[in-house]
Formats: sequence, C-alpha cells, structure tokens
Amino acid sequence: MLFNFFRLAADFCHLASKAILLVTIHKHRSAEGVSLLTQALYTLVFFTRYLDLLFTPPFMQPYNTIFKITYIFSSLYTVYILLRVFPRSRESESQWKLAIYLLAGSAVSAPIFQYFFSRGAGSWFLIETLRDFSLILESVAVLPQLTLLAHTSVPTVLNSYYLLALGSYRALYIPNWILRALDPKDQFQEPVAVLFGIVQTLLYIEFAWIYWRRQKVKLRGGGGVLDGEEFARGLVLGRLIGGGVGKTARGGQTGGGWRGGGISVSADDFVVDEEESDDEELQLEREDDAERGLIEGGRA
Repeated sequence: MLFNFFRLAADFCHLASKAILLVTIHKHRSAEGVSLLTQALYTLVFFTRYLDLLFTPPFMQPYNTIFKITYIFSSLYTVYILLRVFPRSRESESQWKLAIYLLAGSAVSAPIFQYFFSRGAGSWFLIETLRDFSLILESVAVLPQLTLLAHTSVPTVLNSYYLLALGSYRALYIPNWILRALDPKDQFQEPVAVLFGIVQTLLYIEFAWIYWRRQKVKLRGGGGVLDGEEFARGLVLGRLIGGGVGKTARGGQTGGGWRGGGISVSADDFVVDEEESDDEELQLEREDDAERGLIEGGRA
C-alpha cells in the first residue's frame, strides 16, 4: 500500500506549502520573516534524499520523479530569491551556529542509525546513509525559522495557510506509515523515517499551539504579535529558543528587520512597505511620548 489517501494528501500538502510561500513572497515583494537557513537546509535535505534520481529512469516512477524534481528546484528557487531578489530578515550569529549544530548532529547521527537499521550494502550503504541524514536534518530544519520568528515583530510573509500546509504534510505521513505497517504485502520498515517524522510533527504541533492559542494583536494590519515569553512556555521550543528571546528583548541583536520583545507570526493581511512601516513606528513613538508627558503632568 505504497500509495494511499494519506500519502497522497501529505505529498500535495507539502507541495502546497511551497507554492503558498513562493506566491506570498512574490505577492508582497518581500521575504520578511523567512529563514534563509531553514530553506537552505531543506534544499540540502532534498538533494541528499533524492540521489536515486541518478540511477532510476524517470519513466519507471513518474509520480515520484515529478515530485522530487519539483521539491529540489522550488527549494533552489526559494533560496535564490531570498539571496538576490526580495528583502528578508537577517539571521544572527546564533542562528548560523544553530544551523551548523543541526548539520553536524545529523551528519554524525546518520551513520549510527544506518549501522543499526541498515537497508543497503556496498555503494548503496552510502546512499542510504545520506537518506537517513536527510530524514534527521529535515526533522529539525524548521528550528532556524522558529528562532527567527521568535526575535522579530515586523509583519512577515509566513501566513497561517503556509504553516497549516507544512504541518499537515508531516502529520499525514503518520497514518500513512500505520497503514503500510499493517499491510503484510508492503514489508514497510522505515524506523528512522518514523522516529524523526514524529519528532518533526511534535515541533509543528507545539508551534501551531503557540501560534493559534497565543495570537493577541494584529500589527500594522498584518503580523500577529506574541510576547517572547509565550514561546518560552513551550516544552520543546522554550528550551531551544526561549532564552534567546529574553536576551533580544533586553537589547540584543537588532537591525535588518529585527525587533526585540515580540514575535511576528502571521502575514495573512500583510500590507505595508518598509518606508511606511518606519513612518508608523515613528508616529507610535511620538504618541507614546505624548502619553507619558500627560501622565507625568497630571501627577505634578
């Protein structure tokens, strides 16, 4: 039962998440809030996972071939527009270090898992090890994106539709695995994919819980803002990024679209350009100063 409803639904949700992201970026002519590091990690994931394209004739598995090529080129294009076309949020040094740790951890873990759950021999051992590397890396590749959101309060192009599609893709693979495991003809044995697929799903679930339950206000008609403390309450995300929120709020990394003390997690109604945003910020600062002056005058 290689192809079932859940597998097909998951694949199209994954494809939809990429389409939503690219369409939204082009629509608003901005990549604000999109992590270059996460998108680069996803690109590496697809390159190392789909090496079988070099050995399998395209007409043998047309469905898989089309999706694999689409994932690779859409990821490359996303990285290109983040680097060359549209303005984006800049990751701090800590985000780059996190990405390096994720790469190193995945590279070290993959041969170990492949040794215990080996499916290939000879040259195929290397191919399968790289596949395990891609599965491990994909499960944590979203973390640079989440840490970026935890440190910016400007409107982003990441909207709820993108997050829903991305989370649904991974979650739908779980019932797919269950059905395949129950099918005696399938001979499904993918312990690494299942283990790290569950890890990835839990990260998406926790982020979604914070996103929908803790969304408080709309910023400039667009970005929903959460206090940094809300992320710190998460079981997983709090330990990974909660501490960094507080540091930024107390005067850490700024610039390049970053603002301490808030989390912009939505761009469903993204409307402003950079110049207009700066004008509104200046106006808000003047109003705050005026209010403080009235309060102090009243006390006197």
